[in-house]
Amino acid sequence: MPIYAFVCESCKHTFDETLSMKDNTVPLSNPCPKCKKKKIVRNYVGESVAMAVDATISANKATGGAWNELMAKMKPGMPKRFRRNLDAATERRGN
Repeated sequence: MPIYAFVCESCKHTFDETLSMKDNTVPLSNPCPKCKKKKIVRNYVGESVAMAVDATISANKATGGAWNELMAKMKPGMPKRFRRNLDAATERRGN
């Protein structure tokens, strides 16, 4: 699922949400997690396309060992809270 960036116009707090494409506007109606005001907008500045990791694949076996190399390239651009998913996917052992 895509990761979308949002910002509160009131307190300038920025945050990311992993949402399906059909639900990408859901946080716009929710209050800011920091100040609780309903002034949330999509943050398109610096937004890049990122996808959540499907940890059910046997990564290195399926890619001939290229998975770890790909994850090492992706990790620096991911929010810290999503990095553990990359680590978990890398550590999986496939059949």
